[in-house]
Amino acid sequence: MTTLIKQHHGRVVDSPGDNLLAEFASVVDAVQGAVAIQKEIKARNDQLPENRRMVFRIGINLGDIIVEADRIYGDGVNIAARLEGMADPGGICISRTAYDQIEDKLPLGYEYMGEKTIKNVVKPVQAYRVLLEPENWRSRFFKKNRAGRSEPYGKSKAGAEQTPYRPKERDKPSEDESKETETSAKAWSKTSFSKHLWIFVGVIGFLLIINVLTWGGNIWFHWPALGWGLLLFLHWVKRS
Repeated sequence: MTTLIKQHHGRVVDSPGDNLLAEFASVVDAVQGAVAIQKEIKARNDQLPENRRMVFRIGINLGDIIVEADRIYGDGVNIAARLEGMADPGGICISRTAYDQIEDKLPLGYEYMGEKTIKNVVKPVQAYRVLLEPENWRSRFFKKNRAGRSEPYGKSKAGAEQTPYRPKERDKPSEDESKETETSAKAWSKTSFSKHLWIFVGVIGFLLIINVLTWGGNIWFHWPALGWGLLLFLHWVKRS
């Protein structure tokens, strides 16, 4: 176990009795190390009779700690110790702070266990079960009922049924709503065209006044007006 911890850039802080406390600079390294340890122990247990097998639980938390010489303590350590007790035999339990760091970085599955009250910690801690075999988890998460429909597998320890989100019928626009939206769009387009038409008339009048005031024997106001008219025509075609 110590070798695997070191391979994942961690250090063993203390190992009283059958417990072990390790520190990692990275949550990713900590979880990868925990997964490697549980898989190694399982592989060895598979070769032993049941009465000789050893099963460990692992708790992981990301939080502040107090360092004193080679020892560490504080809420960060206390939460990790409580999470260990919540883990399944041979499993891993992590806090929400740790989960947020590894959610999309490791090929693992996670199951929300709800908020847990921890002694001497003010706020409840959200806990997650790490699923070491995500492929198996996906296959068992939905089981077929007799009618052939999918229903969620089991409940979390917090008692909340885990159901995937499905769009509700009221989330989908009805036929009447679609028609109303289309009518509103047409009305807006008509209003916009009328507004641009009045702007076009105003621009022509403005250019005509300037042409008259700067009269030099040439009539030129119709050239820029032609460009505006072309844009207005394209707008009318698009509206139609």
